[in-house]
Amino acid sequence: MNLKPSIKLSFLALVALLVLYYITQAGYLGDNPVGQATGFEQPLVVPASYAFAIWSIIYLLMFAFPIYHWFQRYEGHELWQNVHRLYALNMVANGLWLVCASYNWQIWMVAIILFMLYTLYAINELLIEIEIEEKPQNYWLERVGFSIYFAWITLASALNISTLLAYYGFDGWGLSAVVWSVLFLLTVSLIAGLVFIKYRDRAYAGVVIWAFTAIVVKQLDAFPLIGYTAIAMIVVFAFLIVAKGKSLTTSI
Repeated sequence: MNLKPSIKLSFLALVALLVLYYITQAGYLGDNPVGQATGFEQPLVVPASYAFAIWSIIYLLMFAFPIYHWFQRYEGHELWQNVHRLYALNMVANGLWLVCASYNWQIWMVAIILFMLYTLYAINELLIEIEIEEKPQNYWLERVGFSIYFAWITLASALNISTLLAYYGFDGWGLSAVVWSVLFLLTVSLIAGLVFIKYRDRAYAGVVIWAFTAIVVKQLDAFPLIGYTAIAMIVVFAFLIVAKGKSLTTSI
Protein backbone atom coordinates (compact mmCIF):
# COMPACT_ATOMS: atom_id res chain seq x y z
CA MET A 1 0.00 0.00 0.00
CA ASN A 2 1.22 3.50 -0.89
CA LEU A 3 1.46 5.45 2.36
CA LYS A 4 2.55 8.77 0.90
CA PRO A 5 -0.90 10.44 1.04
CA SER A 6 -1.17 9.69 4.76
CA ILE A 7 2.44 10.75 5.32
CA LYS A 8 1.69 14.07 3.61
CA LEU A 9 -1.20 14.50 6.05
CA SER A 10 1.28 14.02 8.90
CA PHE A 11 3.57 16.67 7.42
CA LEU A 12 0.69 19.15 7.13
CA ALA A 13 -0.29 18.54 10.76
CA LEU A 14 3.33 18.97 11.81
CA VAL A 15 3.48 22.32 10.02
CA ALA A 16 0.29 23.37 11.80
CA LEU A 17 1.88 22.52 15.15
CA LEU A 18 5.03 24.48 14.31
CA VAL A 19 3.01 27.54 13.27
CA LEU A 20 0.89 27.44 16.43
CA TYR A 21 3.99 26.91 18.56
CA TYR A 22 5.67 29.95 17.03
CA ILE A 23 2.74 32.34 17.34
CA THR A 24 2.04 31.32 20.94
CA GLN A 25 5.68 31.52 22.07
CA ALA A 26 6.09 34.87 20.28
CA GLY A 27 3.19 36.26 22.30
CA TYR A 28 0.85 36.92 19.38
CA LEU A 29 -2.07 35.28 21.17
CA GLY A 30 -2.60 35.12 24.93
CA ASP A 31 -0.41 36.53 27.68
CA ASN A 32 0.70 33.18 29.05
CA PRO A 33 3.00 31.30 26.65
CA VAL A 34 3.97 27.84 27.89
CA GLY A 35 6.90 28.07 30.29
CA GLN A 36 6.03 31.49 31.70
CA ALA A 37 4.30 32.33 34.97
CA THR A 38 0.60 31.54 34.99
CA GLY A 39 -0.54 34.13 37.48
CA PHE A 40 -2.00 31.60 39.95
CA GLU A 41 -0.56 29.21 42.48
CA GLN A 42 0.55 25.95 40.92
CA PRO A 43 -0.17 22.59 42.60
CA LEU A 44 2.65 21.03 44.60
CA VAL A 45 2.92 18.09 42.20
CA VAL A 46 4.37 20.24 39.42
CA PRO A 47 7.90 18.85 38.87
CA ALA A 48 11.11 20.85 38.69
CA SER A 49 11.31 22.84 35.47
CA TYR A 50 14.09 20.72 33.97
CA ALA A 51 11.64 17.80 33.67
CA PHE A 52 9.86 19.58 30.83
CA ALA A 53 13.03 19.36 28.75
CA ILE A 54 11.70 15.95 27.75
CA TRP A 55 9.53 17.85 25.26
CA SER A 56 12.69 18.44 23.22
CA ILE A 57 13.17 14.70 22.87
CA ILE A 58 9.49 14.12 22.14
CA TYR A 59 9.33 16.80 19.46
CA LEU A 60 12.56 15.58 17.88
CA LEU A 61 11.24 12.02 17.62
CA MET A 62 7.80 13.14 16.45
CA PHE A 63 9.35 15.38 13.78
CA ALA A 64 11.57 12.53 12.61
CA PHE A 65 8.69 10.05 12.36
CA PRO A 66 7.05 11.29 9.10
CA ILE A 67 10.46 12.04 7.58
CA TYR A 68 11.57 8.48 8.24
CA HIS A 69 8.35 7.11 6.76
CA TRP A 70 8.67 9.27 3.64
CA PHE A 71 11.98 7.62 2.82
CA GLN A 72 11.58 4.18 4.41
CA ARG A 73 7.87 3.30 4.64
CA TYR A 74 6.26 4.92 1.63
CA GLU A 75 5.04 1.41 0.89
CA GLY A 76 3.83 -0.63 3.84
CA HIS A 77 1.16 -2.12 6.05
CA GLU A 78 -2.26 -0.47 5.80
CA LEU A 79 -2.36 0.05 9.56
CA TRP A 80 0.32 2.70 9.16
CA GLN A 81 -2.34 4.81 7.46
CA ASN A 82 -4.33 4.84 10.67
CA VAL A 83 -1.19 5.64 12.66
CA HIS A 84 -0.58 8.68 10.47
CA ARG A 85 -4.16 9.87 10.79
CA LEU A 86 -3.97 9.66 14.56
CA TYR A 87 -0.54 11.28 14.52
CA ALA A 88 -1.96 14.18 12.48
CA LEU A 89 -4.85 14.64 14.91
CA ASN A 90 -2.42 14.58 17.81
CA MET A 91 -0.09 17.19 16.29
CA VAL A 92 -2.96 19.58 15.61
CA ALA A 93 -4.34 19.00 19.10
CA ASN A 94 -0.88 19.67 20.53
CA GLY A 95 -0.83 23.04 18.81
CA LEU A 96 -4.35 23.88 19.97
CA TRP A 97 -3.35 23.00 23.53
CA LEU A 98 -0.58 25.61 23.30
CA VAL A 99 -3.15 28.18 22.16
CA CYS A 100 -5.45 27.37 25.08
CA ALA A 101 -2.52 27.48 27.50
CA SER A 102 -1.60 30.95 26.28
CA TYR A 103 -5.06 32.14 27.32
CA ASN A 104 -5.27 29.98 30.49
CA TRP A 105 -8.33 28.20 29.13
CA GLN A 106 -7.94 25.42 31.67
CA ILE A 107 -11.03 23.37 30.83
CA TRP A 108 -10.16 23.30 27.15
CA MET A 109 -6.57 22.39 28.02
CA VAL A 110 -7.79 19.34 29.92
CA ALA A 111 -10.21 18.33 27.18
CA ILE A 112 -7.54 18.60 24.48
CA ILE A 113 -4.82 16.80 26.39
CA LEU A 114 -7.21 13.93 27.16
CA PHE A 115 -7.90 13.71 23.42
CA MET A 116 -4.15 13.64 22.83
CA LEU A 117 -3.89 10.82 25.36
CA TYR A 118 -6.55 8.87 23.50
CA THR A 119 -4.75 9.25 20.15
CA LEU A 120 -1.49 8.03 21.68
CA TYR A 121 -3.22 5.06 23.28
CA ALA A 122 -4.75 4.19 19.90
CA ILE A 123 -1.39 4.57 18.16
CA ASN A 124 0.22 2.29 20.73
CA GLU A 125 -2.46 -0.33 20.12
CA LEU A 126 -1.89 -0.11 16.35
CA LEU A 127 1.87 -0.49 16.78
CA ILE A 128 1.32 -3.61 18.84
CA GLU A 129 -1.02 -4.99 16.21
CA ILE A 130 1.58 -4.32 13.53
CA GLU A 131 4.20 -6.05 15.68
CA ILE A 132 1.94 -9.07 16.23
CA GLU A 133 1.67 -9.41 12.46
CA GLU A 134 5.49 -9.54 12.47
CA LYS A 135 5.94 -6.43 10.38
CA PRO A 136 9.26 -4.58 10.90
CA GLN A 137 9.38 -1.51 13.11
CA ASN A 138 12.10 1.01 13.84
CA TYR A 139 13.04 0.84 17.52
CA TRP A 140 13.51 4.57 18.12
CA LEU A 141 11.27 6.33 15.62
CA GLU A 142 8.24 4.07 15.72
CA ARG A 143 8.19 2.44 19.14
CA VAL A 144 10.27 4.29 21.74
CA GLY A 145 9.24 7.71 20.41
CA PHE A 146 5.54 7.03 20.85
CA SER A 147 6.13 5.22 24.17
CA ILE A 148 7.88 8.27 25.62
CA TYR A 149 5.19 10.58 24.28
CA PHE A 150 2.39 8.34 25.59
CA ALA A 151 3.94 8.20 29.05
CA TRP A 152 4.51 11.94 29.27
CA ILE A 153 0.98 12.78 28.13
CA THR A 154 -0.40 10.29 30.67
CA LEU A 155 1.36 12.23 33.42
CA ALA A 156 0.63 15.60 31.83
CA SER A 157 -3.09 14.78 31.65
CA ALA A 158 -3.15 14.16 35.38
CA LEU A 159 -1.13 17.31 36.01
CA ASN A 160 -3.49 19.35 33.82
CA ILE A 161 -6.46 18.10 35.85
CA SER A 162 -4.66 19.03 39.08
CA THR A 163 -3.84 22.48 37.67
CA LEU A 164 -7.47 22.94 36.61
CA LEU A 165 -8.59 22.23 40.17
CA ALA A 166 -6.02 24.66 41.59
CA TYR A 167 -7.04 27.32 39.08
CA TYR A 168 -10.65 27.16 40.24
CA GLY A 169 -9.71 27.14 43.93
CA PHE A 170 -10.45 23.52 44.76
CA ASP A 171 -9.78 23.07 48.52
CA GLY A 172 -9.14 19.34 48.46
CA TRP A 173 -12.30 18.56 50.46
CA GLY A 174 -10.62 19.96 53.54
CA LEU A 175 -7.38 17.99 53.12
CA SER A 176 -4.10 19.85 53.21
CA ALA A 177 -2.25 20.54 49.98
CA VAL A 178 0.46 18.09 51.02
CA VAL A 179 -1.95 15.23 51.74
CA TRP A 180 -3.83 15.93 48.52
CA SER A 181 -0.54 15.90 46.59
CA VAL A 182 0.44 12.55 48.10
CA LEU A 183 -2.93 11.05 47.16
CA PHE A 184 -2.51 12.50 43.68
CA LEU A 185 0.94 10.91 43.28
CA LEU A 186 -0.37 7.55 44.45
CA THR A 187 -3.31 7.72 42.04
CA VAL A 188 -1.12 8.69 39.10
CA SER A 189 1.31 5.91 40.01
CA LEU A 190 -1.53 3.40 40.05
CA ILE A 191 -2.73 4.49 36.61
CA ALA A 192 0.79 4.47 35.15
CA GLY A 193 1.49 1.15 36.84
CA LEU A 194 -1.58 -0.47 35.29
CA VAL A 195 -0.52 0.81 31.86
CA PHE A 196 2.96 -0.58 32.43
CA ILE A 197 1.61 -3.97 33.51
CA LYS A 198 -0.50 -4.08 30.34
CA TYR A 199 2.36 -3.25 27.96
CA ARG A 200 5.50 -3.97 30.02
CA ASP A 201 7.09 -1.02 28.27
CA ARG A 202 10.41 0.04 29.84
CA ALA A 203 10.50 3.36 28.01
CA TYR A 204 7.08 4.23 29.44
CA ALA A 205 8.20 3.43 32.99
CA GLY A 206 11.44 5.34 32.45
CA VAL A 207 9.47 8.52 31.78
CA VAL A 208 7.53 8.04 35.01
CA ILE A 209 10.82 7.77 36.91
CA TRP A 210 12.09 10.90 35.15
CA ALA A 211 9.03 12.93 36.18
CA PHE A 212 8.95 11.67 39.77
CA THR A 213 12.66 12.37 40.17
CA ALA A 214 11.98 15.98 39.20
CA ILE A 215 9.30 16.13 41.90
CA VAL A 216 11.82 14.84 44.45
CA VAL A 217 14.33 17.49 43.39
CA LYS A 218 11.75 20.24 43.77
CA GLN A 219 9.86 19.16 46.88
CA LEU A 220 12.02 16.94 49.11
CA ASP A 221 13.35 19.75 51.29
CA ALA A 222 10.21 21.90 51.33
CA PHE A 223 7.64 19.09 51.59
CA PRO A 224 9.40 15.87 52.70
CA LEU A 225 6.23 13.75 52.61
CA ILE A 226 5.73 14.54 48.93
CA GLY A 227 9.39 13.95 48.19
CA TYR A 228 9.58 10.60 49.98
CA THR A 229 6.34 9.46 48.36
CA ALA A 230 7.85 10.22 44.96
CA ILE A 231 11.02 8.34 45.95
CA ALA A 232 8.94 5.31 46.93
CA MET A 233 7.20 5.37 43.56
CA ILE A 234 10.55 5.63 41.77
CA VAL A 235 11.69 2.48 43.59
CA VAL A 236 8.46 0.70 42.61
CA PHE A 237 8.81 1.55 38.92
CA ALA A 238 12.51 0.69 38.92
CA PHE A 239 11.56 -2.73 40.32
CA LEU A 240 8.85 -3.13 37.68
CA ILE A 241 11.33 -2.34 34.91
CA VAL A 242 13.72 -5.03 36.17
CA ALA A 243 11.10 -7.63 37.04
CA LYS A 244 8.37 -7.12 34.45
CA GLY A 245 9.75 -4.95 31.68
CA LYS A 246 10.51 -6.12 28.19
CA SER A 247 12.44 -4.62 25.35
CA LEU A 248 10.49 -3.33 22.39
CA THR A 249 11.06 -4.80 18.99
CA THR A 250 14.35 -3.72 17.49
CA SER A 251 13.76 -4.74 13.92
CA ILE A 252 14.06 -2.10 11.24
